[in-house]
Amino acid sequence: MLTNYEYKINSVLLKKGLCFLSGILFTKITICIFKSLHLSKQILFLDSNGTKARIMLKLIKCLAFSLLISLQISAQKTTVWIVRHAEKDTSFISRMDPDLTAAGQQRALDLAVYLQKEDIVKVFSTDTKRTKQTAKHFKASLDIYAPKNLSGLLDVLYQQANGKSVLIVGHSNTVLETIEALGGARPVALLTDDDYDYLFKVVLADGKAAQVSSFHFGQYHRGGNATMK
Repeated sequence: MLTNYEYKINSVLLKKGLCFLSGILFTKITICIFKSLHLSKQILFLDSNGTKARIMLKLIKCLAFSLLISLQISAQKTTVWIVRHAEKDTSFISRMDPDLTAAGQQRALDLAVYLQKEDIVKVFSTDTKRTKQTAKHFKASLDIYAPKNLSGLLDVLYQQANGKSVLIVGHSNTVLETIEALGGARPVALLTDDDYDYLFKVVLADGKAAQVSSFHFGQYHRGGNATMK
């Protein structure tokens, strides 16, 4: 039985999927109708010396081209990169909202270098210093999201980044949950407080299951006991 949260996520995904598919279908039909009407008018005023056949061939080519374009649009992929914030300062004085350590600042730079060939159009971060500092080297605009309201994040994602690439910066107790909310399976069982070098990629394509891949970037930093998320 689905929980209320799972039902909300599924409803959002279904709604977006249906809207997107209906938009494609409407576009395809509209293009075909207008091209068909235009060429049909030409056929009515032609003689029978073979020009009709050439126009009909042109009509078929136009319809085939329209179908190809709509298929390409429907096959577009949205790429979501998901990462945990970089190494944080664990001293007691900054425990509530810590900054990144020197190692964390270097990892933030490593992340930007690792993804420099990706056309990141939007960055989503929780409202903490460590997540925003992790994303500071990206030129894309940054939006704040609430990790406890992933349905709201999905709404924005489908509205602003459909068919594009985005980066989501979260925490050790939100990254894997975000992957699941996008329809993907956990690539690892859990993230501990010392897991900093993981980077996850979720590819979303219409009519296909979410494809999840995991990567490592920067200096190796994994393992340990989780004491603070």
